[in-house]
Amino acid sequence: MTRLRSPLARRTARITAVATLSLATAGLVTGCWNGPDAQTTQQVTMNSGNGTQATVGPLRIENATVVLGEDGTASLIMSVFNNGTSPDNLAGATVNGIPAALPEAAEILPGGFRAYGYGVEGNPPVDFLAVEGLDVAQSSYVPVTLAFVNAGTVEMSVITVPPAGIYAGLLPE
Repeated sequence: MTRLRSPLARRTARITAVATLSLATAGLVTGCWNGPDAQTTQQVTMNSGNGTQATVGPLRIENATVVLGEDGTASLIMSVFNNGTSPDNLAGATVNGIPAALPEAAEILPGGFRAYGYGVEGNPPVDFLAVEGLDVAQSSYVPVTLAFVNAGTVEMSVITVPPAGIYAGLLPE
C-alpha cells in the first residue's frame, strides 16, 4: 500500500533538502576551504602599512615601522615579544645599511616584551632606535636587520612613514 504525502509535506521536504545542500556547499563556493596554503593565510607575513612582522628563534617582532623625518633622521619603532625560556637583548640594528643608535641594553624577559620607539599604556615614547642620514622616500620599503644576542639575526623589509598622525612625536629629539 502506497502512502501519499500531502502537498505541504512534499514542499517542506523539498525546502529542507535545498537548505541542507546550500549549507553543505557554502564553504566550497566562498573559498573558505582552500587549505593551509591559501593566500589569505599568508598575508600576516607580508609588508603593510601596519608594520612588518617577523620571527627569529623564540622572539616575535611586531609592527616594525620606520618613522622618517624630513632631514634624514629616522626612528625604528616596533615591539619584540620573547616567547622563549631565557632572556635576550637587542645587540644591533641597521636601517638601509645604516647602524641605528641603540638604547641602553635591557633584557627582554621570557614571556615579556619590549617596546622600541613608542610609549606603552599612555607613557611617553622610550628606547628609540635612532638613525641619521637615511636618504629614502617616504612610503618606500627599506631593509632592516636586527641582531639579538641569543636568538640570532633577522632581516625584514619595513615601510617608511612620515612623523604625522599616529606617528607624530615618534622621532627622537
